[in-house]
Amino acid sequence: MSWKFLLKRFLLAFLGAVIVLFAVELLKGHELRQAIEFAALWASVFATLFTVIGYIRYRRSPSCMLPADKR
Repeated sequence: MSWKFLLKRFLLAFLGAVIVLFAVELLKGHELRQAIEFAALWASVFATLFTVIGYIRYRRSPSCMLPADKR
């Protein structure tokens, strides 16, 4: 797994989580600034954990994480 792949994985997880958390916070009636802060904080926590756990699982068994054509 290259750093480029890990960065792309982190950014996609971060952006997805920010969008969902931001929308939920706005629907709950929070102010715009509070919603942005909450979404950014928890999205960064989620994306970091998601990326690190994926990397750890890859290190344990790389053949399970690679597409069939790259095995």
